[in-house]
Amino acid sequence: MLAINELIKACMTCVHPRPRLAYIAPLYKQAKTVAWDYLVHYSSPIPRIKINQSELRIDYPNGGRIQLLGADNPDSLRGIYLDYVVIDEVAQCPPNLYGEILRPALSDRQGGVIFIGTPKGHDHFYDFYRHAKFDPAWYSRMFKSSDTGIIEPAELAQAKAEMSDNEFLQEFECDFNVSSQFILIPIELIEAAYNRQIDCSPNAPIHIGMDVGMSLGGDASAFVVRQGGAVIGAGAVHIDNTLQLAGWFRNEFERCGATRGFIDSIGYGAGVSDVMQSWGLPVTAINTGERADDTENFANTKAELWWRAKDWFESGNCTLPDMDITRKLGVELSTPEYDYTTSGKVKLQSKRDLLKLGFDSPNLADAFVLTFGNSGFFGDVL
Repeated sequence: MLAINELIKACMTCVHPRPRLAYIAPLYKQAKTVAWDYLVHYSSPIPRIKINQSELRIDYPNGGRIQLLGADNPDSLRGIYLDYVVIDEVAQCPPNLYGEILRPALSDRQGGVIFIGTPKGHDHFYDFYRHAKFDPAWYSRMFKSSDTGIIEPAELAQAKAEMSDNEFLQEFECDFNVSSQFILIPIELIEAAYNRQIDCSPNAPIHIGMDVGMSLGGDASAFVVRQGGAVIGAGAVHIDNTLQLAGWFRNEFERCGATRGFIDSIGYGAGVSDVMQSWGLPVTAINTGERADDTENFANTKAELWWRAKDWFESGNCTLPDMDITRKLGVELSTPEYDYTTSGKVKLQSKRDLLKLGFDSPNLADAFVLTFGNSGFFGDVL
């Protein structure tokens, strides 16, 4: 209701000719269900408005227009201009919706934006919220049910009794530190590991995982270095030449003093691993799509490696440096969901499915889990 009224106010007070404003939800149908009745109701007192039900649009007497749109087809939003926009349930919208499409559309008119929604972990919505807390040009506010008093205490207590702790904290208390119950590695596990003080053996082997992502500059290649319970390095680069990329990996391999490297051999990775092996480097090529060592519990090697990474975080004896690149690693690790095959084996959400949902390719995360490529990995956790 607040967002709809802000849109109407912005439309009627806009100093530019033909104001254009939008309310965007993850799905077009969702925008209609959530916002259309409110938009019609609060616009009705304004004389000479024109309501277009079929296009979910209202035209105002000053030439302005407010329209409901869906983020399920973000490319259809390219090319428009906007004076103001509301993005609802930001966590469920494609991460690139604002930066690639809506922010440029707001620039000519120096328009405004409101992000609203329910937290779903440390995703792009969390990034916007965190940015707003430190940028004086932005404003942020969190409304917890326990603080607002809008919901009766008895009803709130009943809801808490009927929901899991994570569900209640996310839906009623706006807790960004709660992950989906289907996320394999919850963000709270990762958050707890940043700058944690642990006893790390200086003699533990140093493993470097390398994920190859050559696609004409679109998909980065990445590496992560782990020594027992500590991540001690990470990086990413755009190189679309097999020999040059192998050389870059070799430099990182030697710089960190790695004792063994693991590289995903699917696609271009096979060529890169062949070159590095020809140079005499102790690199193991792993096809993550092949059968797991533990065929009883995992659908493939990828699911098994990610599960080993989860166990590493759950051990509590692990640490990551708190840097931008390891924060990105944490977001990637806490994004994929898991499920089970019909035979009860763990399977992980595919990279292709993540890309369809608008998430970045988890190259750093894939590189990290490769550091657990040796089946005896538990021996070097400490």
